[in-house]
Amino acid sequence: MFDVTRARIAAVFAASALLAGCQALAPRPENVAASLVDLRLEVPCANPKFNGDTECHWDPHLLQTADSAWKLKREIVRELGGHAYCTYDLTLRVRGVVEPKNFTGGTVQFEHFQTGGTPIKNDYNFYSLHVSAPEASYTFNRNEQKVGHYVFPIDYQVTIPVHGGATLTMGAYDSNDVAIANPEHVVMPGVQPAPQPFDGQFFQLDVVSVKPSAEQVDLRCYQ
Repeated sequence: MFDVTRARIAAVFAASALLAGCQALAPRPENVAASLVDLRLEVPCANPKFNGDTECHWDPHLLQTADSAWKLKREIVRELGGHAYCTYDLTLRVRGVVEPKNFTGGTVQFEHFQTGGTPIKNDYNFYSLHVSAPEASYTFNRNEQKVGHYVFPIDYQVTIPVHGGATLTMGAYDSNDVAIANPEHVVMPGVQPAPQPFDGQFFQLDVVSVKPSAEQVDLRCYQ
């Protein structure tokens, strides 16, 4: 009986030590997302505007020739912290003033946000986030209504799964050098340059929270 009790006590201490070791190894949530700052892409107009001030050429300094598929290709690349064996639920607040983009296929999560799909070939911009693991592409300005000379504000939150160490590529893409201007002077409250309207388009991502996925079973991912 004594040996059994002693064995049980030893097992409890071993388990406690293992958990403590896991806690020491697990990075704090704020450190996991420490690299996800300054996630903002701008497509400013180059004046003068045209077509009744509804269109503009975007700033020619943004022109790129490295990728023949795009005239505008702006990207911000970051790597999530944490461990590769951990899956995190990353919650982002999405805000901006953007033009519409239509897609085929994919999974529509809600009004302007979808996973996967193929952008319809036209001369309208789209704004996205590609995650390397688990691999997925997310679009933030998809629109059910047909594209046209208008912009709209976006302000919503999304939660996506991301593996520790995954690469996140935030991008703005356009096949020509023309963007829909901001003719109605839409302002995104609380986001620069508010209370003034942005002269063109922009979108930004801000981390709301990051935590191990509810389906995570590896104790090393928890503090």
